[in-house]
Amino acid sequence: MSHASQQWEYVVIQETIFPLRPLRITVESEDQALTNILQGKSVVETLNYMGSQGWELVHVGPGLEKNTQVFYFKRPLP
Repeated sequence: MSHASQQWEYVVIQETIFPLRPLRITVESEDQALTNILQGKSVVETLNYMGSQGWELVHVGPGLEKNTQVFYFKRPLP
C-alpha cells in the first residue's frame, strides 16, 4: 500500500516597522486576495487571520532590511 506524501502551500509575510508611520506588510503568495485582505492589519490581526484560515506559523526571522521581520506559514494543499 503506497501513501502519498503530504503537499503544502506556503506564504511569506514581511512586516516593516517605520518610526512614527504605520506598519507595512508585504505578502509573497500566489493568492492576490490575501495581499488585499492583510493590508492595513496589525501583526496580531494578521497572525489571527492566518490561523483562522488554517495557516500554521512555522518560522519567524529577521528580514534583510532594517526594522523587518519575516513570517513563514504553511498549510496542507487540499
